[in-house]
Amino acid sequence: MESNTSLKEQVESLYKYHKTVFFHAYFAIVWPIAIWLIYLIFPNQIATRIQFSRIIFIGICIQILVLGVQKRTNVVKIIREYFAGTTYPINLAIFRIFLFGTIFGEVNHNFSKVVWLSQFPKDLLFIPLGSRWLFSHIPINAALTQTACWLLIICSFTAMIGLFTRTSAWLTVIFSFYVLGIPQFFGKVDHYHHLLWFAAILGLSRCADVLSLDAIFMAWKRADRGQMEPPGLSRVYALPLRFIWILFGIIYFFPGFHKLWTSGFDWAFSDNLKYQIFSKWLEWYQVDGWNPLLRLDGYPVLSRLSAIGSIFLELGFIFLIFLPATRYIAAFGGLLLHNMIGLVMHIKFLLLQTCYVAFFDWYAIFRWIGNRLFPIDMYVAYDGNCKLCRRTIASLKVFDIFGRLTFVNALNNEALTTHNLLWLDYQALLADMHVVLQRKSWKGYYAYRVLAPRIPIFWLILPLLYVWPIPEIGKRIYRRVADSRTCSRPQAEIPETKKRNFQLPIYSQVLTVFAVSLIIGNSVLGLSGRTGAWPLACYPTFSEILGPQVESLEIVPVSATGALLSFDLRDFKKKMGPVKFNSLARNVFYPIKKAKTAIEKEQQVSSLWETISRNYPTIEQVKSVQFYNATLWSDPEKRSENPVARSLIYELKF
Repeated sequence: MESNTSLKEQVESLYKYHKTVFFHAYFAIVWPIAIWLIYLIFPNQIATRIQFSRIIFIGICIQILVLGVQKRTNVVKIIREYFAGTTYPINLAIFRIFLFGTIFGEVNHNFSKVVWLSQFPKDLLFIPLGSRWLFSHIPINAALTQTACWLLIICSFTAMIGLFTRTSAWLTVIFSFYVLGIPQFFGKVDHYHHLLWFAAILGLSRCADVLSLDAIFMAWKRADRGQMEPPGLSRVYALPLRFIWILFGIIYFFPGFHKLWTSGFDWAFSDNLKYQIFSKWLEWYQVDGWNPLLRLDGYPVLSRLSAIGSIFLELGFIFLIFLPATRYIAAFGGLLLHNMIGLVMHIKFLLLQTCYVAFFDWYAIFRWIGNRLFPIDMYVAYDGNCKLCRRTIASLKVFDIFGRLTFVNALNNEALTTHNLLWLDYQALLADMHVVLQRKSWKGYYAYRVLAPRIPIFWLILPLLYVWPIPEIGKRIYRRVADSRTCSRPQAEIPETKKRNFQLPIYSQVLTVFAVSLIIGNSVLGLSGRTGAWPLACYPTFSEILGPQVESLEIVPVSATGALLSFDLRDFKKKMGPVKFNSLARNVFYPIKKAKTAIEKEQQVSSLWETISRNYPTIEQVKSVQFYNATLWSDPEKRSENPVARSLIYELKF
């Protein structure tokens, strides 16, 4: 009876404390009913449904805003805790490795493509918003592009391994703006802008305090002062990640916003998603015959649930990141979304998925793995009066991600007593580094070999440490270094010093100003739906409702005898990318901006044909080229009926 009373009191207390939240939760039931009613009352009036969808969306936003005002104390507390959070340096270092590794891999993978694109005629360049002011003065040619690519590869690699990290990071941003910007100049912007944003943020952060070559140099300086511990938990490592999470939220929020604002709930509850999927299938089928493993169109209920779920995730992502309990929901939800889209539509967004490492606590993950791989404590005893020993131990700590090594100063009797190491020979400890596991001990070269499995950076060379003649060479090198070290060892013990505060306010302030500028700039472009901009932009919205038919460009060369020549664009589309080619053709034949003169259009069409024909050296001399706009069924079941219609849009005569 008492337990029932206690439960009742807890429920009443919970309701009393969160009465406002419960009220808004009850009131929120109105919105699904309103959505159902607009489809019931206006079954055939799409424009009317879109208008009411906007009204409902505005109403939901007002309700959320009212709830935020009513619970402003909690909201302010959440925001303060979010920006005041702390984390370990390894979390920022892991993100640095993945981000610059992604840039390094992307440039290597697309090196030849970027150089090839840089040779396109200037008539075919459509420089996106945000970079016209600069690229109108910077030349774009193969020689400069090759040089910039190699410099970007070098800088991204040095940033990845943490060598001159801050300089390498900013040089990576500068060269990325040029190299990764070139593929953006043909009417279709590839949305990997976040690589530049995140690299710039890391360039203003302390992302190389562990797991880097710079960290080794810093560890030596600390060791020379008698400080052995690497940097620990600090806000300076959390703040860059917090801003990166917000930018993730902006990447998703505005595409979700534009889906609802442009197409209403019809984006999810009509056949729109099916036709979005069909159009992508057709694009890739025309290039390499790709067909999906999962036909989502065969499950209409699942298709609609997936559509509305993607909108909810896009709109809710930025709110979920502020609470630790919901942050992982956002992270796993985003990864699930991208992998499902990749499976169904062949759009993988791998360059964004690799950046999801920013959401995970790698310190906790590696400690968990370390405890399970190495449950028994291992001790490393060293001579604390030896400068070389201190530098060695400080360097090992920089890479000790598992935390399964305990380093003990052999001159510290209290530490030896605490860890039950007094049974070791004192003079031997001063002569050689010792590794102790239970009642076994190793010294010198063998000590390094025994501890190597607990530091992953040594895993690649670990098998070599057991292969002759490496052990013999290793022992001789160790002995020579250790003996010279012993002779120069100071007599006075250097005490452990208090860990420094690695918080540098100037970096935090500059970082904050820069990150806020990124957030504001991307929000403005996101609200206006400017997807065709560089290096800031709204990410793809897919907000338009598609129908069962799509349009495609067909090219028919005419020989000198008047015969129509067979011509397949598949290889060129595959090399350039089907979406980018279609966008280029659209910009040439259907310019969004001012109308072209006949001479300008002829020059652009001529440049387009020249670029395409250069990739088909076997094609014979032609007297004219006909460009057709072909209307195609996107449904895979109707491909045999294509083209539905063809219309001549331009004929280029020679």
